[in-house]
Amino acid sequence: VMSKLSSVIGQYINKYKMMKPKELSALAEKGDAEAMYELGKKLYSGKGVSKSYEEAREMFKKGAGAGHVGCCYELGAMLVGGIGGETDDERAAELFRKAADGGDVHAMFELGAMYAQGRGVKKSYVKAMRYLRMANALPEANAMLDEAISWWRPAAEARIPEGEYWYGVCLINGYGVTPDYTTGFNWIYQAALSDHPKAIDAMVQIYEGGIGVPEDKGKAAFWRDRYKKVVGAKAGKSQGIFDMPSAPAEEGK
Repeated sequence: VMSKLSSVIGQYINKYKMMKPKELSALAEKGDAEAMYELGKKLYSGKGVSKSYEEAREMFKKGAGAGHVGCCYELGAMLVGGIGGETDDERAAELFRKAADGGDVHAMFELGAMYAQGRGVKKSYVKAMRYLRMANALPEANAMLDEAISWWRPAAEARIPEGEYWYGVCLINGYGVTPDYTTGFNWIYQAALSDHPKAIDAMVQIYEGGIGVPEDKGKAAFWRDRYKKVVGAKAGKSQGIFDMPSAPAEEGK
């Protein structure tokens, strides 16, 4: 019984966290990316070793080269802050993207913020929304999402379909305002009439789920057919009008 219990407990304990710096260094030299990650954190904090941002950065760089998600995020953060070396926003954005694709929620937030600010990447509120919504478990992501309504209101009022769609999304989700399903629906509906793909897909969701309107499978089917005609029968769905835990892979800057 005890052996089974020890085995179960062992599954929840990261053995690398229990290792001393010398042990981690030996494994890192053999190409163990998890050891590189843990050693990098110790070098950064000075836990058990002399603090060295330069050495920590180099260790995270090696781990990132091996595809370690945590190393990609940590190196990206150091590049943004110019910690242990020069600042490199473009490279940081690339690393945050890799970490985000690997499921790192903090990287999702950082990349979303970079798209919102146009830092290291071409400014894109659409991509900012995608990554910030993926990171909505973080308070800082929600704080930035609350600003999003001001990004999209001018475009919506100018009757630009992309603006109408995202402004409606902000209203329905309550980003910076009290959730307003009716007004949000109306803006998304206007964008859908202009054959905006994500807005059409949202209309399907709205009528299937009865979001701010009576549930109507017939209207949902109508918009689903329209979506196929506009985008193509094999096209995938958009991220959706509500916050989602995942989103389509990044298609580039």
